[in-house]
Amino acid sequence: MITVAGSATLSRSIQPGRVQIFSGLDAEEMSRIAGHARSLRKARGEFIYMPGDRADFVYILRQGRVKLSVLSESGKEVAIDIIQPGEIFGEFALVDESPRSNMAQALDDMLMWVFSKRDFTQLLAAQPKLALSYIRVVGDRRRRMEKKLSDITSKAVSARVCELLHELATSSAEVDTIASDYLVPLTHHDVASLIGAARQTTTTVLNDMERRSIIELGRGWIRIKRLKELQTYAGILLALSQSFFTLLSAG
Repeated sequence: MITVAGSATLSRSIQPGRVQIFSGLDAEEMSRIAGHARSLRKARGEFIYMPGDRADFVYILRQGRVKLSVLSESGKEVAIDIIQPGEIFGEFALVDESPRSNMAQALDDMLMWVFSKRDFTQLLAAQPKLALSYIRVVGDRRRRMEKKLSDITSKAVSARVCELLHELATSSAEVDTIASDYLVPLTHHDVASLIGAARQTTTTVLNDMERRSIIELGRGWIRIKRLKELQTYAGILLALSQSFFTLLSAG
């Protein structure tokens, strides 16, 4: 379902402080951007686009979370990133005319702003500050991928699982700071893909965390029951991991 809102309404709803790419823009610049945006809602589980779709739009997430995935040669879905509120996705539409190579799926009921490829390209050309913000966003995403690769070689699977769950529970600008628990709508396979680990090893770690009553495992979801305990558990695992690699280096 697509809901088209007036530019004045969108201009008020788009808060630069909560949207990384709009950081530093003034009211006039935001009004110009809002004039090209439309509002789109998707229910949990719905797809925004699929591999092979035309790459005609760029999206900025307002509420909810989005999972980006690719299909392996065997046709199995492999999660590659989780988009949080305030982040842009589908931006490769700006690079060339190739169809989508990945897919985007709503992990929650979500709200986003949609820009046509043509309009967003014109906005980048007309607003230097927006173009610079876009470059920073792309750079930040690259650093995030580089950190993920670094973690694969320097951190144990258990530490990577904890860090991922903590990040997903707390990084959203919409997070409920008084919530007693946090629902992460991912499968064991999704978690393994996102941290670059084997599914069996990841499942072993998750089962151990459930035995400790830190999380609860369901079909397609993980509920974080005790966030502080998760942080403590992650800190212990990280310290052990660093000590292990220090001993290896010394040897």
